[in-house]
Amino acid sequence: MIYIKWESGVLRLEQAYTDVVEAFKYDSTNEQYNMDFLQWRRHSDSKLAFRFSANNLENVYVSGTAVAQQNVGISEREALMRCGQMIGAALLIYFVTEIAGESLLQGILRLFDIDVRIEFLSISMQGSQWAVVAARAAVVLLKYLLPTALLIKASRFPRRVFAPAMKGGIPELSAGVGAGMMIAGVYALIAQRDGIALAQNVVSYKDTTAIIAYGIFDSLLAATVIELFLRGTILMLLRQFGDPFAIFVTALIGFLFPNQMPERIAELLIGIAAGYLMIRSGSLPKCIALRVVFTGLSYARVVMVYTIHNFWLWEYSLLLISFGALAITFFILVRRRSISLNNQRIVLSHTQKFSALMQTVTMLPWAAVSVLLMLVQLFY
Repeated sequence: MIYIKWESGVLRLEQAYTDVVEAFKYDSTNEQYNMDFLQWRRHSDSKLAFRFSANNLENVYVSGTAVAQQNVGISEREALMRCGQMIGAALLIYFVTEIAGESLLQGILRLFDIDVRIEFLSISMQGSQWAVVAARAAVVLLKYLLPTALLIKASRFPRRVFAPAMKGGIPELSAGVGAGMMIAGVYALIAQRDGIALAQNVVSYKDTTAIIAYGIFDSLLAATVIELFLRGTILMLLRQFGDPFAIFVTALIGFLFPNQMPERIAELLIGIAAGYLMIRSGSLPKCIALRVVFTGLSYARVVMVYTIHNFWLWEYSLLLISFGALAITFFILVRRRSISLNNQRIVLSHTQKFSALMQTVTMLPWAAVSVLLMLVQLFY
């Protein structure tokens, strides 16, 4: 229903009833996910669910003017701060596990005379190869699964909200594979020096089975838990406040994870592509496929370019970018009528949203430490 309001000598048409849950466009290609996300926002007893409704006609009648109305902006800001508080706590758990977890494992392994050395600023481990593989795998699982479990418990997400899956969806799968290939091609160019160093390390390793085992773990299981944390929980919480905002913030969080600069740039690109894919497809496996392709092709680059020398670097990158572009073009042609993001904003601007999110007592220290660590890594 629309009503006419007179304000400052101007006639304005406004909605008679405001409901942010009902006004949200649940328009992914996965109808089950749309329904489950709507039901969670309607009925969840979690404080992280953003709900606001107001009868504007009744408000105008009671006040006698068009000024005194309930403020959806204040409600959005308060909900954002609650979500920011919990996301910040999860990220602090991630950070502590990343740092303290490796040190703790190092101490435990040394009790058994297993030599594993950790270089904190470069986030690398050296020593017994199978011990390094086991320690790395354990830390990766802990640092992503612990904060994921916290956010799922706090938000009371049902499984089909934090890990939705869609049968079929060939165009979306094509977009995920294509994006993974293109990002891997770009990453190969910007991480040339790191690729050479990694290839030298691989050649020097005696136990190639350990290297293969970690490559398989990193490409499959690690990719799954990373996307479950970033796209399954953080993106789902932030999506209530607008799709572009949720995609950008989640990608920025990935960029600030402890890592080297080439990997940070790749993580930012993955975050943008996977975030968009999650919202349009409503299917977490499509995001996982993107990361699996990227990680697998990054390992393939080391073997094919620097170890076996089957390709020049520019040939390898051009091949990936070309095939990736074709796959994404297929997605665009098939879904050309439904590729836009329709939930642009609620009330607050993106700057106001970001400010509300980052000023919470848990998010602010995590961001400060992460930015400081990034600067130290750049100039160390």
